[in-house]
This record gives sequence, C-alpha cells and structure tokens, in this order.
Amino acid sequence: MDRRLVLAGLAAAITAPALAQTSGPAATRQPGTAGSASGTSGAGRTSGQQMSQADMQHMQQTMQLGMVALETSRIAQQKTQDADLKRFATFEVQEQTTLAEVLHSMMEPAATSATGSAAQPSAGSGTAAPAMQIDAQSREMIQKLQNTQSGEAFDRQYLQGQVEGHKGLLQVQTQYLQSNPQNREHVNVAKLARGMITEHIALLEDIQRKMK
Repeated sequence: MDRRLVLAGLAAAITAPALAQTSGPAATRQPGTAGSASGTSGAGRTSGQQMSQADMQHMQQTMQLGMVALETSRIAQQKTQDADLKRFATFEVQEQTTLAEVLHSMMEPAATSATGSAAQPSAGSGTAAPAMQIDAQSREMIQKLQNTQSGEAFDRQYLQGQVEGHKGLLQVQTQYLQSNPQNREHVNVAKLARGMITEHIALLEDIQRKMK
C-alpha cells in the first residue's frame, strides 16, 4: 500500500464530513442542520458531539501510544544508521502526526471548522489533555533510547520498541472495533489506523529478519 494514500485516507476521514456539512448553497440547507447557527449543536453534526466513553478511551490510548512512537521515531531519524529504519522512522513521524491531528479534530470539531487547523487544541480544553501524557515507563524508554549511541544496539532497541508499540496500537484498534461502536466517522478512522498499523508491523518484522 502506498503510504501517501494512507495519509490521505486518514485526513479525508475527518475533513470530508466537515466539508460536506459546510459546502453547498445556503438555500439548499435545511433549518437546524450543519451550516446554520442552530445546527452546530444538533445531534449528528460531527463525531465530536456524540462521543461515547469507548470513543474517548480509544482516542486517548491511540494518541498516547502514538506519541511514544512519534518521539522515538524522531530520535531514530537522527541516530539510526540503517537505511530501512531511517525510511521507516520518517514515514512514522509523518503518519503519527497526521493521525494525531485527525483525532484532535474529532475531539474539537468546532475549533477545526473555524480555523482549519486540527493540531492546536484550545486552551483549557479537558478533552485533549490526556493525549499528551506519556507514562513513566515510556518516558524511561525514550530517555534510554536518547542515551544509546548510534549503531547496531540503537537500531535493535528502536526496532523492538516499535514492534511492541505497534502491537499495542493494533490491540487498541481491534478492541474498539469489536465493542460495536456507533460513531461511523470514528469507526472509519479506527479501521484506517488498523490497516496502517498492520502494515507497519509487517515492515518492522521484515527489517528484523534482515538484521538477524
């Protein structure tokens, strides 16, 4: 799968519904629907207004694990000497950034619609705060990776961390999709993420075989 298509799919999963709600002549819009002032709080306008506890838990877990993958991949971009790993780290940074933006935009659809930017949650928002938290074990792992010299030891450490992290991410998507979720946009994002993560695990395991 072309990874640029994966990135485009993730972005389209959230931007397409928003565009559909705001485009078109004003005369064709029905009262109380998206595009009118009264419709912004109506049920079904965006996934952000009808998030269940399962939706929120899925988003928080995905962003937390994704943040670890993002930070370690940024380190690997600078330190790995393996061409395959450097290429993987570069794509991982791009894809985790896009996924985080999509999930942030689903948390704060009103801010996204107004500014066109999903990357900056509003100050004081309680929904986005958990996404930025990294647990102590992950912080320790990131610090250990930063302190490891470039070379085979670093490459193996980064690779193993990515395999374990991606398996954790895959479990989060699978558990969410098996919980019979009702939010269609959220389900689409989870399915796209699951496909991306599955592809990444296959790539990582292939690199592992080459390094043995």
